[in-house]
This record gives sequence, structure tokens and C-alpha cells, in this order.
Amino acid sequence: MESGCLPLRSRLKYWLGGAFDRAPWPQVTDNTFYLWEPCSHSHAEVVPGYAHYLLELGYDVSVLLTPQRLDEGLFERFAHPRLTLNRIPQAAIVRHFAQHGLGRARGVLISTARKIGFDRSYASEYGLFGPLAPGQKLLLVEHDVKTPVEAGFIDRNVISLRPIDYRGAHSRGVNPHWFGETALRGKSPGRVNFIVVGTLRARSRNTQALFAAVASLHGAGLRDFHIVFVGEGNLRDVPIELREYFTVAGRVSFSELYAQVERADFVLSLLDPQNPAHEFYATTGTSGHFQLVYGFAKPALVARKFADAHRLTPQSSLVYERNEGLAEAMRAALAMSAEDYGRMQAALAELAASIRRESLDTLRSMIAAD
Repeated sequence: MESGCLPLRSRLKYWLGGAFDRAPWPQVTDNTFYLWEPCSHSHAEVVPGYAHYLLELGYDVSVLLTPQRLDEGLFERFAHPRLTLNRIPQAAIVRHFAQHGLGRARGVLISTARKIGFDRSYASEYGLFGPLAPGQKLLLVEHDVKTPVEAGFIDRNVISLRPIDYRGAHSRGVNPHWFGETALRGKSPGRVNFIVVGTLRARSRNTQALFAAVASLHGAGLRDFHIVFVGEGNLRDVPIELREYFTVAGRVSFSELYAQVERADFVLSLLDPQNPAHEFYATTGTSGHFQLVYGFAKPALVARKFADAHRLTPQSSLVYERNEGLAEAMRAALAMSAEDYGRMQAALAELAASIRRESLDTLRSMIAAD
């Protein structure tokens, strides 16, 4: 039976029946914070950043993650004497918490709350953690606050990846953009490299605007660039005369993702300000590629609506108004001097440092709150 990222609620009875791999449970102390990613196929990119914050706050961190995600190199650039990486199947995690609660641990941060079907009555209804001891914390990360706000259960224990004000409800932003030691590289001296973290399909993201922009550059004789899609898809949706500019890397490990981002000069967001389906990225949620922009100091080409929501400015990224502006932004990327590129990277690094300080203060206050 495949667990995937579907809510654990629907599979709880199955898992509690014992059909799982019984992995040994880690030893913890009253200074330990569990960090649990309950999704088996996505969202793990936030885990190193949250681990880093908890370590900075002085806690021992015990990461609960499936073996497959760890094998993909999620933490290959990040080690710490107070960080423990546990290779435990999701079923065993659920079963342990259902039987033993948090034990002596200081608390647990669940980095994708919706995957366990969280609502106000979750802990008592399903008995996963049981009653918390005085001072223990249950912190939950919502990647989209729309559902919890509309259901009325945004509270002081809910975190979002950026501060969001939706229908009068304010979420607390703790943005994880630490991936370990990264190489800060200047602009490539020759061919300019763009990266897209997402699928290459005709109806995915904003590929039609990208094809139009690439055709414009090609027609103008501006051809010293390449675009890598890290994600699924293929080249059959790309016009034949433009295929030389594209590579589809497919679904890659975290090790390869980190390397691909380091090799890139710019991140193409490809979010469409005119597409209602993309409104989420400017209102109640975010996209993981912004974490890469902050963490690797890679300037983005991004529509203003989404740039404003993620605090990107013309000083730190190439910001355009509408889809038609993407071609001009790509032209500016090709023409940018090494010195101007360095200034953009410096602005991004300053922004990332500011977000880190704010996030750390927010997390500290949430843990300390009664």
C-alpha cells in the first residue's frame, strides 16, 4: 500500500495494525525537538532550514524522515553534533507517537501539517501525541493557509513559510532557506544558465510565455543561453527550432538539485500574474523555488505580483510586470555585467539574512510562549 503524501488520517488504522517496518526509535532528552516531515514525496526541502533554526536556538534536533529522502542527499551539505538523522518509515513514526506521545522531548515541529489532516481537535481525536506535558510544543507548518483560515483554526502554533495576512488572520512566518554549505558563484563568463524547478509541459507553469520569450531572443540573434528544467516532462512540447536551448533533467536527487542551482545564473519563476490558478503564490502560499533563490543567492526572473509577495525587488532580481515582460527580463540577464550581478547577489544575501533573523525570532517566541 502506497502512503505517498495523502493525509495520514485515512491510513491510520492500517498503519497501527502493524504492517510496517519496525525501525529503532531514537533516544531523546528534554532538550530534544523532533522535526517530522510526514510527506514521503515532496516538501522535504524545508527540513534542513528548520533543523538549522532549532539548532541555533540551542536544541538537539532529531529529524524523522523516510530513508528514501535521506538517500537523495537532503542533508549532504549539513552536519552538526546535535543533529540526528533518523531513517524511519512513516508508519513507524505514526505508531510510535500514537503509543508513546512525545515522551521527554521538548516538542515536535511538523513541517507539512496538512499531510496529517491537522485541525484543532487532531491531537485529542487521534491520540497521536496525547496530552502535552507543561512546556512541550506542537508546532505545525502550513504551506497554504487558505484552508486552515477558512476553517477557523489558524492559531499561535501554526507556521507558514512567509507571514501572510488572509481574511484578517495573520500567520507567523518562519522561512527555511538553509541547505548547508553552498558555493556563492558569480555570473558565468560565457553562456548564461537559467534554471526552472518544475515540470516542462505545455500547460504547466507559464511555459507558453517562456517559449515566446526564447523565440524573441533567438530571432534577435541572442543565443548564448540555456534553460534547465529540474522536474518531469520532455521536449516534445517545445517548438522544434527552440529545443537546442532546453534540457529536461527530470526528477533529480537533492544532491543534483543543489549542484544544478549552483551552476545556474538565474532562476526562472514562470509564475503567471494573469492566471487565477497561480494566485495562491501571491496570497496564501509560496513555492519552494523561492527558498532556493534566497539560500543560493540566485536572482530570479519573476513577475512583480509574486516578487512583492516574496520581498524581491529590482535590486535583488529581474522583476517584470506582465508575461510580455519576460523576454526583456531575459535580455537584461544576458546583458548583465559581472559587477551588476554581484550587486544583485549581495542584495539577495542581505534579504536572506534579514528573513533568517526574523524567522529565528518568531520561532523562539513561539516555543517560549505559554
